Amino acid sequence: MIKYIRRFDYRLWILAGGWVASSTGFSLAYPFLSLYFHSHLGMSLLQIGLYFGVAALFRASFQAIGGELSDKVGRYWLMILAQFLRTISFMFLAWAIYKDMGFLIIGILVIINSIFGSIFQPAANATVADLTPQKDRPEAYSIVRAAGNFGWALGPAVGGHIAESSYAILFVVSGGMTLVSSTIIALFLKGIRNKSANNDEPFKLKDIATIRHDKLFFRHFLLLFLLYLVFSQLMAPFALYTVSLKGLSKEDLGLLFTMNGIMVTVLQVPITILIRKMRLTLQIVSGALILAIAFCTVGLSGTFMVLAVAMFAITMGELFHSPPALSLTTSLAPPGRTGRYMGAYGFALTAGWSLGPLLGTSLLDFTAPHYEQMWFIISGMALLTAAGYYRLSRKIPRERDSGNV
Repeated sequence: MIKYIRRFDYRLWILAGGWVASSTGFSLAYPFLSLYFHSHLGMSLLQIGLYFGVAALFRASFQAIGGELSDKVGRYWLMILAQFLRTISFMFLAWAIYKDMGFLIIGILVIINSIFGSIFQPAANATVADLTPQKDRPEAYSIVRAAGNFGWALGPAVGGHIAESSYAILFVVSGGMTLVSSTIIALFLKGIRNKSANNDEPFKLKDIATIRHDKLFFRHFLLLFLLYLVFSQLMAPFALYTVSLKGLSKEDLGLLFTMNGIMVTVLQVPITILIRKMRLTLQIVSGALILAIAFCTVGLSGTFMVLAVAMFAITMGELFHSPPALSLTTSLAPPGRTGRYMGAYGFALTAGWSLGPLLGTSLLDFTAPHYEQMWFIISGMALLTAAGYYRLSRKIPRERDSGNV
């Protein structure tokens, strides 16, 4: 175990600790946000989906901007500042909910909070690439994902109980955990430098769009969007379907999300090591196929046990597709452009993750009262994603598509 730990730069483990705190804060409150809009503010499923769709435009855009900024001004200060400002926004959110200020104020504050999170993420992902050689990146990304999902396992279990009494307290605790994350980075990652940083070049928004000329990466970018359009159904649509439509309790929902977090924490690194000889694209294909089976299972029954089986399968799909998707992004990035490509990765992920609730809630509305049909449509989209990545695997040279070079 000690030998394995020493394989990686010690700063990777510190960054992973910051990830634990950050994801705990996020998962305490955000899985229950759609329930707050629905039960406390009386918003319809379609209205909730439209709101998350608007929020997606901001989140995705600032992922791309954050990635570009991380190449230009450096990862260290950008990560600290983003997390600190996010802490402040969490506190304002808690106050707005406590004072029942209504959807307009609360909705704007949620978007502001998401913007700071979007700026932080590509800088953190690019830092992992800075700290590890290409051959070790799948495992490095699996380590930080396992750390983040340890926080994801802690958050919902506690958050489900707090949400029964006070949504405001949820966001106070979230802010506190985000401040811990900022402090860890500030104290222990001081002095970290970008590899091949382009700090002398001015920041230009138009530079972000140059990724469209990289045909291989742009196909990866589009498929990522589709993949996370599917995977994002795990959040708001799944919560609304299980609690509001199938009658599960908030504690049951919290347990399902905790199960997801524990599985990723325990299994992400072993699974990554097990499949590391597979091409990165084929690892993603496997993950998409598992997601197709998983979301089909969601539609088969609304009982807790069947949904637990579905969550197990969803998590397995996540274990297969996430680290290789990150590693493939760094492999395709030119020298000195890791932040930009991570920003593009974050744009695709965030756009899919954020527009997914609009798609899911719209489908739930459209298929009512036969809500299970929505999950069969999502399953079909996962199959399309698998087919797309299989075709891409035939275009990318093996040396750029390997997790074990």
